[in-house]
Amino acid sequence: MSVILVKGVHAGVGASSVAANLAAAYTVLGHKVLLVDLDPKNLSGPWFGHSTEHVLGWTNAIKRQESWKSALMKDPIGSYFLPHGTATFTSVEYTNILAEMLSAVQDKFEIVIVSAPHDISDISFEERISLTLNVINPTPSSVTLLNRALQHDAAKPSTYFVLNQCRHDVALSRDMTLVLEELLGTRLVSAHLYFDIAIQEAFAMLGNVMTAAKRSNAAVEFRQLATVLLSQIEKNQLRS
Repeated sequence: MSVILVKGVHAGVGASSVAANLAAAYTVLGHKVLLVDLDPKNLSGPWFGHSTEHVLGWTNAIKRQESWKSALMKDPIGSYFLPHGTATFTSVEYTNILAEMLSAVQDKFEIVIVSAPHDISDISFEERISLTLNVINPTPSSVTLLNRALQHDAAKPSTYFVLNQCRHDVALSRDMTLVLEELLGTRLVSAHLYFDIAIQEAFAMLGNVMTAAKRSNAAVEFRQLATVLLSQIEKNQLRS
């Protein structure tokens, strides 16, 4: 089982949309996928057909002293997901619960995607993660915050970055893309995600690009990203 942690370099870069659409892409590519939402903002549900008002999830189940498994959901194309819900836990509790989840599902899913908030660094489960994908935008603010983060804490060997919301038509976006390519080198995955209104439309329709915009450029890009990440995980496993 491969476990991919997806989080933003900072808030607002679109990490939850990347995590959800990546999960959908793996599903249409024939993999059995589970998305675990660790983000209290509860933005995973609308990508899988649930309204923004539906915010109950696995944290609520546990607070009711029920199994987190009772919150498991499945979308029309076969992606499984665990919405976060409205309850919250301490860092240690999140760590222990996620460890229990990953142990319980390791024989049931090929890929688990963990959608996490950008400030998740205090939750320790790196040893269970096959690859960490940091989402970043080609903007001056993202570049500045990334530089600060790298100076404070160097990226681990299994940490990679993906550019989201790239713009062909904006010179600044193209310039920032070049800066990030030089800064990150091989840590920046080759499959960039370009701005596509189809992503916003899919979210508004309570779907993902694989269900609501399957012919869009975004759907093609997410399938490419899914393939690139699995290839990188296999390379990392061979090296180790």
